[in-house]
Amino acid sequence: MSESTETATVLDFFVGWVAERLERESVDPHSPLTSLGLDSVQAAELMTILEDRYDTEVTAEDIFDGLSLADIAAMVGTRSDVPASRAIDFSLLFFASDAQQNSTGRYNLLLESARFADTHGLRAIWIPERHFHKFGGLYPNPAVLGAALAAGTECVRIRAGSVVLPLHNPVRVAEDWSVVDNLSNGRVDLAFATGWNVDDFVLAGDRYTDRVEITRSGIETVRQLWRGESIALPNGVGEERSVRIFPTPVQPDLPIWLTCSGGIERFEMAGALGANVLTALLFQEVDELAEKLAAYRKARVRHGHGIDEGTVTVMLHTFVGESEAQVRKTVEGPFKRYLEDSVDLWRRGSAALDSLDANSRSKVLDFAFERYYRNNGLFGTPDSALSMVERLHEIGVDEIACLIDFGIPDSQVLAGLESLARLGKRASSA
Repeated sequence: MSESTETATVLDFFVGWVAERLERESVDPHSPLTSLGLDSVQAAELMTILEDRYDTEVTAEDIFDGLSLADIAAMVGTRSDVPASRAIDFSLLFFASDAQQNSTGRYNLLLESARFADTHGLRAIWIPERHFHKFGGLYPNPAVLGAALAAGTECVRIRAGSVVLPLHNPVRVAEDWSVVDNLSNGRVDLAFATGWNVDDFVLAGDRYTDRVEITRSGIETVRQLWRGESIALPNGVGEERSVRIFPTPVQPDLPIWLTCSGGIERFEMAGALGANVLTALLFQEVDELAEKLAAYRKARVRHGHGIDEGTVTVMLHTFVGESEAQVRKTVEGPFKRYLEDSVDLWRRGSAALDSLDANSRSKVLDFAFERYYRNNGLFGTPDSALSMVERLHEIGVDEIACLIDFGIPDSQVLAGLESLARLGKRASSA
């Protein structure tokens, strides 16, 4: 990132921050801070952000001597120790649509890919939670598969992407994943989700309406138990008992993500919780995501969390190969079938999708494939796919979770991982 770009980014951030704190539509970045109307508390917050994020000290005297936001941005932009943008990580994510296949090797790709990731510097393996549908149905319990991965790997992080917390007792979530944390010697991370599909809530029929607040409170319960704290719960006869989990996790604190697949409010919730973000380019474009990530960072600051500490992970359907023609030929048929299964899932409760005839449905799939292939996936060669990686990195994405099990034969997926690893090396050196 160039100095001028960094300075502009800093200025945009502080102009937005001051406008929000003062509830103004616009702020003149060249006006002295004293003329903007910051009170003592707001000025102190500004000084703290400068110290924490940029290791830049501004005194009260500086402010009363006429310091402006533009001056602050220039100070930060010319420092030699401005925090560098961290290299983007790559991980693997699984969401197969083959749960109906009669096969003895349903999890071979997961296990083989995990071994590849473990020895080729990929950051993590993400395992989802899905129920009652062939789309994703191989993964009803990420903790069980996480235990299997723990036994067969040494370095790669083992992540739930995501635990649908309203469907579970948070105490059992903490217990189960503490076991995996022990089996993996402290390599567990969890993403939590509120859930969206009403049919999933046959497992917890009374929790659908309040699922957002149940998720929020459940996250806090899991965090408390993970830290070794006790919580009070009623026993079988209604008497309160103090309980804590065993075994004690290896990690003293649990790294958590919040799955943010819809509106900006979920990103703001993640920021308020001090959680990382797991999102995807399913129902949003890159420019929309950039706006949501800005809101996420602002929410972190408002709630006292480090603005640069949160990790943003974006899931992309991925296949990287040796030539553009070979990649498209390999991907098109399997991915269209995969999308068709996803349409069948997402159309539940949607009159518009449910009413499509076969011809219209085919056109929808053609359009959806082109959208993902050209703009919303990670398809191509290590050279051609690098532009998508850089584009996401520029808006603040820290990790790409590569969804690889969308119907391509296992042997081709595994071969493609070599090209993906080369892409990762190019991205880290760019």
